[in-house]
Amino acid sequence: MTWKNVLGKSTIRVAATALLLTQLFGAVGSVSAAGKDVEVHLIGINDFHGQLDTTSMVSDKKAGSAPILATYLKEAQAKYEHSLLFHNGDSVGASAPVSSLDRDEPTMEWMNMMGFDVGSLGNHEFDQGIAALKAQIFGGLDPKEGKVTHAGAKFDYVNANVIDSSTGKPLIKPYVIKEVGGVKIGFIGLVTKATPNKVSPAGTAGVRFLSAEEEVEAVNKYAKELQDQGVETIIVLAHDPASTKEGVTTGEAADLAKALPADSPVDVIVAGDNHALANGEVNGKLIVQAYSYGTAFEDIKLMIDPATGDVTEKSATVTTTFQEGVKEDPETLAIIKKSLDKHPELTKPVGTTDGSILRTDAYNNEAPLGNLIADAMRQADFGDKAGKADFAFMNPGGIRADLPKGDVTFADLAKIQPFGNTLVKLELTGEQVKTLLQQQWGTNADGTPNTKTLQISGLKYTADFNKPVAERVTSLSLEDGTPIDPQKTYTAVVNNFMAAGGDNYKVLLDAKSSLAGPIDLDVFYQYITDTAKGGSIVAKNEGRITNVAAATETPEVPEAPVSNESITRAEFVTTLVDMLKLNEVTTAPKFKDVAADAAYADAIAEATHAGFIQGYGGNFNPDRDITREEAATILAKLLKDQVTDKNAATVIAGFEDGQTVSKYAIDSMAKLINKGVLGTEDSKLLQPKQGLSTNDAKALIEKAVAAKAS
Repeated sequence: MTWKNVLGKSTIRVAATALLLTQLFGAVGSVSAAGKDVEVHLIGINDFHGQLDTTSMVSDKKAGSAPILATYLKEAQAKYEHSLLFHNGDSVGASAPVSSLDRDEPTMEWMNMMGFDVGSLGNHEFDQGIAALKAQIFGGLDPKEGKVTHAGAKFDYVNANVIDSSTGKPLIKPYVIKEVGGVKIGFIGLVTKATPNKVSPAGTAGVRFLSAEEEVEAVNKYAKELQDQGVETIIVLAHDPASTKEGVTTGEAADLAKALPADSPVDVIVAGDNHALANGEVNGKLIVQAYSYGTAFEDIKLMIDPATGDVTEKSATVTTTFQEGVKEDPETLAIIKKSLDKHPELTKPVGTTDGSILRTDAYNNEAPLGNLIADAMRQADFGDKAGKADFAFMNPGGIRADLPKGDVTFADLAKIQPFGNTLVKLELTGEQVKTLLQQQWGTNADGTPNTKTLQISGLKYTADFNKPVAERVTSLSLEDGTPIDPQKTYTAVVNNFMAAGGDNYKVLLDAKSSLAGPIDLDVFYQYITDTAKGGSIVAKNEGRITNVAAATETPEVPEAPVSNESITRAEFVTTLVDMLKLNEVTTAPKFKDVAADAAYADAIAEATHAGFIQGYGGNFNPDRDITREEAATILAKLLKDQVTDKNAATVIAGFEDGQTVSKYAIDSMAKLINKGVLGTEDSKLLQPKQGLSTNDAKALIEKAVAAKAS
């Protein structure tokens, strides 16, 4: 039995990046009950930021990079008879060097090669001003340094809420109509109204942004114009933030959905900007966002009545672009090679180390690598001619690797900061800086400590762990020992994850001003290049942070925080098999995407043998996140009680979102509800399309197993 691995408990992942919802059973090739509707799939990305050669880490797995993303996108389109490819802004700007060194022309070339059909403006398209924006989109000499001539986009760009101050008209066309499968689809473009606060004043000179009220009026106006042209399927490509958590979708895009009439012809709002997951309905509009940097893409499925042009069904899935087992797209590789050949400095050593610049214990204490990164951030050029910032703060979760001993290349730096975060300069009072430091010390849901010590530059402090959090910072000063004035305003550089309140650093949301700048990896690379000059890279602990241990206990490394991230299909099945102690088969699973030597192969084989799973199209999709309704179809097989179709429909109808349950899952979810496995007296939501956290999945399986025994 050489193929079979002995497994313990299912791996519980604690990821810095949230996992993504993935394709549901039966998603491919489905049609409406009438069998006459046209099925169209809108395949899209947002916030790519020119990450052509950047590999990101998603749940400790490699994901993203344009060659991998291209393969996913091409395969997705190949599955469907009718599809369109779109991007939703920030495809350029804050880009990786392989793109940014040529003013993002490599990224524009890649999108042209891919055959994108429509795109919208993000705030980063305004980074270098209106002239540069137009050169990238329409072609011509880029005004920055005058060295790059753009070919222009071979697809349509749309935006309805940026107005040319000289003409009073939209800067570019507000909408476009695409026809596919004999039906017409209208795309209206929007960009976040916060754009003037995200780029330098020069970036938005000559244009104005509509207010929230004006924006709603504009969408209604252009939707009416589209209807007058026979278009009833309308998509808003809104580079506006949105997030879906616990079945609730919030953010600027959700606010727009609420402001539109309930009977608005707008069917879908695609969100962006905050690099999050969104997949839910608000006021009848489906809102979708697929994270960022090419680590995911959205597949929006529309069933359209060809007679009326109306959308009869709509849903979306968001898929992670994991690299394992995926062949890189050769056309994309050729574009990257052409750029790298022009810039050999990206693959040459930038310096050397003695192996001591590490991130060891960065969650609890000052670390040499943390100091190096924070110093680089503090020196970042924001184009405001203001010099270096007073302070810089780096979250330890964003430091993903150590500097290697010996030669250090750009690739090594990219492993350390793989997320491609944008740096943000904020104005904080001394009191807010102190509050920021206090927010390092949190508590998990189970009461265990959750410390995320910020790596810092420009200041130093002492923390006495004998005192409560509000009193823990006993001294706070500049590098030279000058006390920080609580009332004085200082400048501080953080990454966009922190600036948005990530890791509970919520005081940053109250910053007096905010200026978006360059990408963190670019800054780190340039800092190393400038300071090491090809020689030794030097960094060490300098006493920036002094932690006084609590006298009554020995400091310990904090326990891993409770995971609230989604669990994969393989992990769910493994947990179920472990709990049932199944060990009956000696043959490997027959799914095409489950390797015989995979860690979860035995569990999937056991679950298949027991009749819990059957896969789809010969695949099991082990790395895809499992949804609540998918989990229900598996767990329902544990239970013997049957419900009729009529009774099942009645049970499901008792929930506010019962109408969103897929047909294949209605009986299963109803069975679990009847057994008390799903649903509670105080809960009126089933959230069938949402993922399950590892903790929720375990609790659900335990309930189902208990119900089986009863």
